[in-house]
Amino acid sequence: MLSYIRRDKAYFFAAIAAVFAVFLLIGGVLLTRTPGYAIYINGEQVFAVKDKAAVEKAAMQIQKQEEKHYHQKLILASPLECKWRLVRKSALLKPGAAEDELADNLDFKATAGAIIINKKALTYVSSPQGAERLLADLKKEYSQVEAGEKVLSLAFVEKVQVKPVQISVRQIASRQKAYDLITTGTRNPEKYTVKEGDSLWQIARQNDMYVEDIIKANHLETDKLALDQQLILVKSKPYINVVTRVKGEKMEEIPYETKVITDKKSPSRVAIKQNGKNGQKHIVYIASKRNGVTAKREILEEKIIQAAVDRVIVKGSGVKIASRSLTSRTGNMSWPLYGVMTQYYGGGHPGIDIGVHNGTPIYAADGGVVYYSGYSGGYGYCVKIDHGNGLETLYGHCSKLVVSSGQMVAKGEIIAYSGNTGYSTGPHLHFEVMSGGAKTNPIAYLR
Repeated sequence: MLSYIRRDKAYFFAAIAAVFAVFLLIGGVLLTRTPGYAIYINGEQVFAVKDKAAVEKAAMQIQKQEEKHYHQKLILASPLECKWRLVRKSALLKPGAAEDELADNLDFKATAGAIIINKKALTYVSSPQGAERLLADLKKEYSQVEAGEKVLSLAFVEKVQVKPVQISVRQIASRQKAYDLITTGTRNPEKYTVKEGDSLWQIARQNDMYVEDIIKANHLETDKLALDQQLILVKSKPYINVVTRVKGEKMEEIPYETKVITDKKSPSRVAIKQNGKNGQKHIVYIASKRNGVTAKREILEEKIIQAAVDRVIVKGSGVKIASRSLTSRTGNMSWPLYGVMTQYYGGGHPGIDIGVHNGTPIYAADGGVVYYSGYSGGYGYCVKIDHGNGLETLYGHCSKLVVSSGQMVAKGEIIAYSGNTGYSTGPHLHFEVMSGGAKTNPIAYLR
C-alpha cells in the first residue's frame, strides 16, 4: 500500500510539472507571438501583418499603378498568399508599411514588344507598337538627305523583327535605354557629366576618343555643351544599322595641285609664284549611306565647270622641299597645343581659339608643306601648311616662327610659339582648317 502511494505521488508531481511546463510554453508563446497573417510570395514568407485586408488593398493599388505606367492590363507573376498564423510580434509590419514591401517583391507580366535582331531578342519595350515606333524613328533619323538628293531605298542591314511577348515588367527597358542600346551597342555606356570649362576636345582627349565619336554617340548637332549635360563615352557599334540609297546632284570642288619649280640661279630662294585655286564640277551620283555616313558613291555624270589652278612654288637648288607625294601627312590631325577653348567655330569666327601662356609650343596638326610663314595682318605672325588633297591649316597670333615657306614638316613637329600678335586680346592660338578652299570646323578633324 505504501509503495502504491509513493508511486502515485510521483505520478502526481510529474503531472503537475508537465502542466506547469505547458503553461510556461503557452505563456511564452503568448508573450512573443500574436495572431496574424504570414504573407507568402512565390511560396516564400516575406513578412507578416495583422490586417489581411490592408495587404490585399495595397497589392491592388500597386497593380493599378503599374497598369497605368504600362498602359495595359497586367498579370500577377508572383503568387500572393495570406495565411493565418501565430506570428512573431517582432516580425509584424507597422500599418502602412506593407505597400513598400509588396512593391519590392511583387512582379507583374505585361505584353511587351520584343525587338529581335537576326532571330535573337535584343531588348523589350512597353508594347509592340512602341517597338515599331522606335524602329521607325531610327529609320527616319537616317533618312535625312542633303540638298539635291532623294531617297531611292531605306532598309536595315540586319534582319529586324518585332514580336509581342508576355514578359516580366522588370525586363522592359525605357524607350531611351532601348534606343541607346541599339545605337551604341552597349547596355551600360560610360557617361560623363559636363563641368564648367569643359569642351568636346578636352573630353575626347581625356578619354582617348575622337570628337566625332562623341558627337555620333550623342547625336549632337553642335559642339557647344551645357553645364551638367550627360554625354555617352563610347565608340558606337550599333546593333541595328540603317542603309540609305540616294541619288543626287551637286557642285563639287576640284582640289588644286602643288607644283615645285627649281630655280638654279637663286640657291636659297623660296617663293610662291602662283596661288592655287580650286575648280568646280557638276556631278550626278548614286550613294550608299550607312547610318547617315556615305560608304560608297558611284558617279553617273561629271561636268567640269571651272578647272583648278595649280599652286606653283619656286625654290632654289639649295632648298630641300618635299613634293606632295612625299609629305608625312597621316590623314588624321592632332591638336596643335592644349589649353582652354576661348572661342568656338561659327558665328563669323572661321576657326577656334585656344587660350595658353605666351611662348607655348605650337605643333603641326599633320604633316605637309609650309606655304606661308610670316606676318599676315590681323593674324599677326602665322604659319600656313598645305597637307595635300585640298586640306590646309593656319596657326595665327604667334610670337615666334620656327619654320620657313617651302619647308616640309612632320605631324607633331614644333612650327611656332604662341603669342599675342596681330588683332588679339591676349595670348592664344587661332587655328583654322580649310578644305577645298572653304573654312570648316576644326573640331571635326581633331583628336
